[in-house]
Amino acid sequence: MVQQVSAAIHRLAYRRPFTEDRRVVDRWLNTHFNVILTTGMLESGSNRFDAPSIELPTESLRGSLTELRLESGVFLLDRERRLIAWNQALEDLFVEVEFTATETLPSGLPGEMVQMLLGGSELIALGAFELDYSFQSKDDRGRMCVWDVSSIRREFHSGGSAISATLVRPVALLKADATEEGLSLSESLLVYQQFDSVDRQICEAIAMGDTTGDIATMVGLTRRSVEVRRAKILERLQFTRPVEIVRLLVRLEENGLL
Repeated sequence: MVQQVSAAIHRLAYRRPFTEDRRVVDRWLNTHFNVILTTGMLESGSNRFDAPSIELPTESLRGSLTELRLESGVFLLDRERRLIAWNQALEDLFVEVEFTATETLPSGLPGEMVQMLLGGSELIALGAFELDYSFQSKDDRGRMCVWDVSSIRREFHSGGSAISATLVRPVALLKADATEEGLSLSESLLVYQQFDSVDRQICEAIAMGDTTGDIATMVGLTRRSVEVRRAKILERLQFTRPVEIVRLLVRLEENGLL
């Protein structure tokens, strides 16, 4: 399933390819849902589809997903397409959207994105075990982007239940939005060079996927101090999300500027 892209695009930079994030999630699913399968195994002779559903450890799943330090947003849906878990990267992609365990994806997401993601999830619910596709939709800043999506189905409880894990990331801006107002690479480099050593350490740690607590320990500051510094870093670079720091450092490295 591919939505046609006719406009010229500006590719976004990441440290790790989308396919590598997918392999990490695939291994994570094998680990976590093999455990659930083992602990929830049906007795011999039971009807797998009449079995009571297992209560998933949603809180631990969310924490474990975030610990993977992916550059892609990830969310899990049950077989009724209810949201049960997601990672921090997904929240960073949509900072104004509140993610909670609901009957479906949050209404704050762009409508065309919800339609495409739920359409893919429906195919997974109907029995597809893997699905890769791309589509166009706006990001949380109103820019039209090309998004890559990969969904994986996992059955557990001896096949009586299933979940889908979906990875999503913006991979390009359409040309009209790629030229929107903002700092050029050289201007961003100039701002970055003016940061002190602590701010640079914070930027590098964000790019490595470290949590606020990890960064605070590393630089010897409180969590609140790190949050304040991070907000000022974003403001000076004219960014709205930490993931944009990752992209900046990747571009600087690619151009031999770091």
